[in-house]
Amino acid sequence: MASLDCYYAVGGINFKNGFVTSCPTQHEKFQMLDDEYLPSKFFNNENFKNHRKKLMSGTWCKGCNMCEHVEQANAGKSMRQEQDVDLQYYNHETGETAFEGLKTIEMRFSHSCNMSCLHCSQVFSSGWMSKLKKYTPDEEDYKHNLIQLTGQMHRQDADDDYTISISTARALEIVEDLNTNFPNLERVDFAGGEVLYQKQFFPTLNKLAEHPNAENMKIIFHSNFNADFDAVELSRLLNLFGDVNIQISVDAGPRLYPYFRQGDWQKLKENISRFKQADYNHCEINIVYTTGTYQLMEIKDAMLSFLELDINYINVSIVYTPDYLNPSVMLLKHRNSVLNDIEETRNAIFGVDKKRRENVDSSRMLKSHFTVGIEKPYDMWQDINSAVAGLEYIRKYILNYDAKKSDWTDFMKYIEKTDKTLIDVSSYANGIYIINVTSENGQVFTKKLIKN
Repeated sequence: MASLDCYYAVGGINFKNGFVTSCPTQHEKFQMLDDEYLPSKFFNNENFKNHRKKLMSGTWCKGCNMCEHVEQANAGKSMRQEQDVDLQYYNHETGETAFEGLKTIEMRFSHSCNMSCLHCSQVFSSGWMSKLKKYTPDEEDYKHNLIQLTGQMHRQDADDDYTISISTARALEIVEDLNTNFPNLERVDFAGGEVLYQKQFFPTLNKLAEHPNAENMKIIFHSNFNADFDAVELSRLLNLFGDVNIQISVDAGPRLYPYFRQGDWQKLKENISRFKQADYNHCEINIVYTTGTYQLMEIKDAMLSFLELDINYINVSIVYTPDYLNPSVMLLKHRNSVLNDIEETRNAIFGVDKKRRENVDSSRMLKSHFTVGIEKPYDMWQDINSAVAGLEYIRKYILNYDAKKSDWTDFMKYIEKTDKTLIDVSSYANGIYIINVTSENGQVFTKKLIKN
């Protein structure tokens, strides 16, 4: 059996909510943070070593289902396949990786967040926890396995109830340990919750700048960019590192955004603009479009809106779980409509591309670059190309992944529940409604509406 070589398994650490694993999508508990939180103490414990050896033997581990899904659906590269694996520090017999082999780490300080997105849960959002405090699950929630509403989304076991956070003091200890013991660290991801909403982020970033490899290190941080933050100070800190990638989670266009994320689209635009006006010289700003059932309802509106935000790339990811939010569910009832929407979106993107090119001198067209900050040029059509590639990824995935009929029922029940119990829909301008419409020739078809 072919080895499942994995960059993250061999050289990665991921701090989740109260425990540690190897990568952002891996869900086994390798180490509990209330037992030990310093990387040098747990990086080669038995759980880490056994995980590596199992993958190297060609066997998928229990918590690797997201990569397994992508590879089985042949929808594109999984996270496992996206990074080249360096095995020079890995011992195949023991499963140990020398400290020099740690290349990447993801930090999650806490679940503190100013939003409560509909595909998220209380594990990664304090906003969700606040809403669930006012909500008692009923029999229907358990019948339809609405695990977000029952508090089990992103939990590993039925009895998990921890919400352990990493204090600023402990975060600084972790970084000091990294600075001292792991000289080849090349990539650090910060995720939440919402990092710009959390007090730990700025001091931790400042401490990490003392790492001996800081000038070559890539910093990635995930944010909704809908919080209040000091753009100038953020820019100063980020410029202490070799490369910076900002992943802004948006997940919806301006019409669906207030409903799905309970955020302010105008504030998002203003924060992006405000940050870009600061003195940043090597930041790449990407939009992350996490695609689930909701997103396929207004995919055209979303994609075209992203192209107006003046960003570098549009990165598409898939909601794999829970099953009722997996985008493939939409094909059960809306196959023709969804596929047509994707094609219309693709054509609309090419229309934007054509319009942009018409506004550029033909002699410069292929080499044209525009500065989005000091000394940071990028091709103005990168976002166009990434949007088209993202659409193709979505199309291939939903066509190759088989959803269950019951998932549609569960999705409709989830909409009903969230609209009635978790969200005061009347306070927003939007709400999702899926209705049957009779055409002029007497045929019944389904139409997706956004309440204005």
